[in-house]
Amino acid sequence: MKVLWIVNMVLPPLAADLGIKTGNSGTWMFDIAKQLDADPGVQLAVACVYGDKFQMRRVGQTDYYCLPGTGRDMMFYRPRYQDYWKRIVDEFQPDVVNIHGTEYCHALSFLRAFPQIKTVISLQGLMTKIQNYDLAGLSLWQLLRYRTLREWIHLNGMLEYHFFHRKNAKSEAEMLRLVKYCMVVDSWHKSVAYEINPDLQFFSIKYNLREAFYHSPKWDIQKIDRYTITTNPGGTALKGLHQLFKAVAIVKNKYPTVKVRVPGMTANQNGLIGTSGYAKYLKSLIRELGIEKNVEFLGSQSSEQMVSNMLHAHIQVIPSAIEGPSLVLHEGMHLGTPSIASFRGGMMDFIEDQKDGFLYDFGEYQYLALRILQIFDSDELAVKLSRNAIEKSEKVHDRANNYQSYLKMYMEICK
Repeated sequence: MKVLWIVNMVLPPLAADLGIKTGNSGTWMFDIAKQLDADPGVQLAVACVYGDKFQMRRVGQTDYYCLPGTGRDMMFYRPRYQDYWKRIVDEFQPDVVNIHGTEYCHALSFLRAFPQIKTVISLQGLMTKIQNYDLAGLSLWQLLRYRTLREWIHLNGMLEYHFFHRKNAKSEAEMLRLVKYCMVVDSWHKSVAYEINPDLQFFSIKYNLREAFYHSPKWDIQKIDRYTITTNPGGTALKGLHQLFKAVAIVKNKYPTVKVRVPGMTANQNGLIGTSGYAKYLKSLIRELGIEKNVEFLGSQSSEQMVSNMLHAHIQVIPSAIEGPSLVLHEGMHLGTPSIASFRGGMMDFIEDQKDGFLYDFGEYQYLALRILQIFDSDELAVKLSRNAIEKSEKVHDRANNYQSYLKMYMEICK
């Protein structure tokens, strides 16, 4: 069986072959790609946008096709990509195509060129919903006040990304109408896709985690840094860091040493580096709330470093204004870190409130503060949430079962 993946990033094996770094997004694909590469019954090809020329490179048993371009070329529809898709299809002749994500337009050119090829879309983020929540409650005055000179020059601030999300929500809807099959990880994704195309045949398959999370010890309350909170990488407003900081200012009244450790953003001796309008806003908010000593920015983190952060944290909080399944939430719960998440998107499917975590409404940062205080106050509660989260996650993220579900999906589509 020949399977062609269309992805939004350079996967690690190709990145290593090219001598470049890969990002931390899309990590749920890594383990499945590794298993497909090793499966003698499957021939895998992966297509992405990278570099200044079309090329094919074989790494392991997988063929990697690079369509020339940058992230901007993925953001906008490029008719010229149809010629490259024709070359890939003629050469590889896939039995089934798996498009990972609908956020960008390079896959749309494939669907327009080859509507007859059996294709399944795996939903990740959903522009249809992101466009409504990406500004995360920030006012137009705040967006303009904290906008950087670079964002004015390059037109790449929060407002521009808001309009990009609105534009690509239309492309996303077209993509979902052009296929017959859709893979989802939760009922929220299914509900949104079903509204767009009620004729879709759905497959429900859970994500696999990064390798380090399967080999890690579990969270142990005797080994944590007390009153420490870890969170998701928060470089954009929709990740909701500003709401978490407001909650921490309340928690600080009872626990003055409370600390939030934020991966993905960088600080220096003068505080958070204001490379974006949102970073400038956060820097001002931290000063206004008086929590300069309660926030630590960690910069880019490897999977091993993320494991360490979660194991040493007292609590994990995912405060997003909108979110898919949130792999960071799943990873933390797999380790057993007591978790709190906003009642948004796919996260509300995974946490059973008050049993294996807490849920709260995004705007209610006071309620978030209360839930943080409850876990800080009670080791018994923290251990209960941890134990139940581990029990659930071990079943959901079973690597072998999830891989077999992928194979079953591909075979059913091929039939």
